[in-house]
Amino acid sequence: MTRAWEQIIKENRQAVLDRWTTSVIAMLPGSLNHGSLVAAAIAEELGGLLDAVSDRSLSATEPIVRITRILAVQDLPPSKALSILFGLKGLVDGLPAACGEPFRDRLEELTLQAFDSYMKHREAIYQLKVDEGRRRMHMALRRVEA
Repeated sequence: MTRAWEQIIKENRQAVLDRWTTSVIAMLPGSLNHGSLVAAAIAEELGGLLDAVSDRSLSATEPIVRITRILAVQDLPPSKALSILFGLKGLVDGLPAACGEPFRDRLEELTLQAFDSYMKHREAIYQLKVDEGRRRMHMALRRVEA
């Protein structure tokens, strides 16, 4: 049997998803707003993430990884990038019935999972930058020695 909050989200899925997508896309830097491929990709993954929030049998890992991969390369502070899940909390709290503690627990679980994924992507980006710096230094030393 599904919990009350899961049923509430399923019944109001499209309205919640539309408002959530609009708020997430609005926080992206100007050139990535409405109509861009990045915005379309995020909108698609938000749908999968919302389904995973309302149905624990669905995995939230793939949507979280895809969303955080996109957000990790944006010029956004981590707090703003990961605020997308807190935005969902505000939208669901505004629904007719209260969703209660189990919904908040699920969002906290997904937020921590998103944080881990986001940091993994940011670390990979910085490692690429370090490796590129080393390659440049090596090439500069080779030119000087030649």
